[in-house]
Amino acid sequence: MVAPATRKKDQYQAFHTNCNYITSYMAGLLQCNDYTTVLEPCAGEGAFIDEILNKDLSPSIKAYELNDVSLEKLYEKYNNISNVIIEKEDFLLLLPMFEKKFDRIIANPPYGAYQSPERRKQLKRDFPEIYAKETYGLFLARSMEMLNDRGKLVFIIPDTYLTLHMHEGLRKLILANYKIESVTLFSSNFFPDVNFGYAGLSVISIMNEKPDKNHKFPVYNGLKRVSDLPELLTNAKKKYEVCKLSYQRLKKNPSAAFFLPPNNRVITAINSEAPRVSDICSVVTGFYSGNDAKYLRRSASVKRGAKKYAIVDIDEICTDDLSINPPLNGITEPSHWVPIVKGGNRRFHKPSEWYMDWSKNAIHDYRVANKKRARFQNSQFYFRQGIAVPMVSSSSITGSLIDGRLFDQSIVGIFPHDKYKNFTYFLLGFFNTKVCNGLIRTINASANNSANYIKKIPIIIPSKSKLCESVHHEVERLVSLAKSGDVNEEELQKLNRYFDEIYGTKNA
Repeated sequence: MVAPATRKKDQYQAFHTNCNYITSYMAGLLQCNDYTTVLEPCAGEGAFIDEILNKDLSPSIKAYELNDVSLEKLYEKYNNISNVIIEKEDFLLLLPMFEKKFDRIIANPPYGAYQSPERRKQLKRDFPEIYAKETYGLFLARSMEMLNDRGKLVFIIPDTYLTLHMHEGLRKLILANYKIESVTLFSSNFFPDVNFGYAGLSVISIMNEKPDKNHKFPVYNGLKRVSDLPELLTNAKKKYEVCKLSYQRLKKNPSAAFFLPPNNRVITAINSEAPRVSDICSVVTGFYSGNDAKYLRRSASVKRGAKKYAIVDIDEICTDDLSINPPLNGITEPSHWVPIVKGGNRRFHKPSEWYMDWSKNAIHDYRVANKKRARFQNSQFYFRQGIAVPMVSSSSITGSLIDGRLFDQSIVGIFPHDKYKNFTYFLLGFFNTKVCNGLIRTINASANNSANYIKKIPIIIPSKSKLCESVHHEVERLVSLAKSGDVNEEELQKLNRYFDEIYGTKNA
């Protein structure tokens, strides 16, 4: 039977996780004894302290907490336990050189907690290389500073530190100074009623020891349920080991990212000298009106947002080819509602179902009257031929034609440079393949397909012109198919085979 787990969020953005399997696994990795000194930098309700004490151990434990409600509970629980000291203290603002150091540190730190501008300035001074808007990275960096030689810490944190570019400084700090002992990955929905959507969770174990250049550490993944975690403390852990990551290789990766290889050919492509998407295309985000309830309308076929968005009058839709002379200053005629491509994971072609007010008055609002809320950004790409990739995808990345329409801020617009315009269909095909999905999910493991990550995808254009022609013809067929309905996975098999050949992933 799975142990009950609850997760509560307080004003400090702390998630108090009470799950026997999680706390037991993390305490097992910590390897305490009666003589170790232990720190809990954000104690919450004391779940980790309880786990250590329940193992009939009596190490010296110090715990910090800021939340008055949690503090009251901690004082009540540990008032008569002499080896547990509770203090109200802002852990991130401690000065490590004046503080006692510890043999062991264990934590479930706050994720994305609010910080006042003054506090953020101080943290940026203390941690100039760490992304100051995400508190878990700051807690990890400060905790590593407070480890004794060969001391060990175990944290449970979102897995976004593995690849997101804003955590490059944190990764480089670890790789230069500390030994990662293991990383365990699992879904955030291991906790009832919780699912980050954008990321999973991880347990990372780190030792304060200078790493040698050949250091490697195992990554565990594939747990089906939270009750599988205890197996990772036994010899059975091998069945969950998906790879060993080498410090030597990680330091060479772009942004020192911790890529988890779907196969070696994908990693080879990422680390190759092949051009990136940003080398051959402009990669930009799109338009936002600042008040879609007023300026956005839907076709009658769209039922989503029926109460919020009015139905567009067919006679007021602009049917001109706007790519010939893009009306960036607005349209004077009554037919001034222009089609806009929005998010949604549809491949190759999306029908025009949403329309934006593009009258002269509306343009004035976007650019002048409401410019603080509206985003009239990258307008040189409005109404051009390009590829729309939704910024957030569900199971896999998808691409569809913009086809001379407007595109909104939920879309990353990809516009081939003049030299590569003939490869638009080649690129459109690529953004709908398993190869592309493997690349983007290796570069960034979350569901986020932001422009910064798409720019990093390597593009291999084959020297064989016949292969390029074959891809082009196949994409033409799939675009035609998409105009009459959705394209399913079976229809993509031929296209996937072409790009497996191009990227050398056919038998990988």
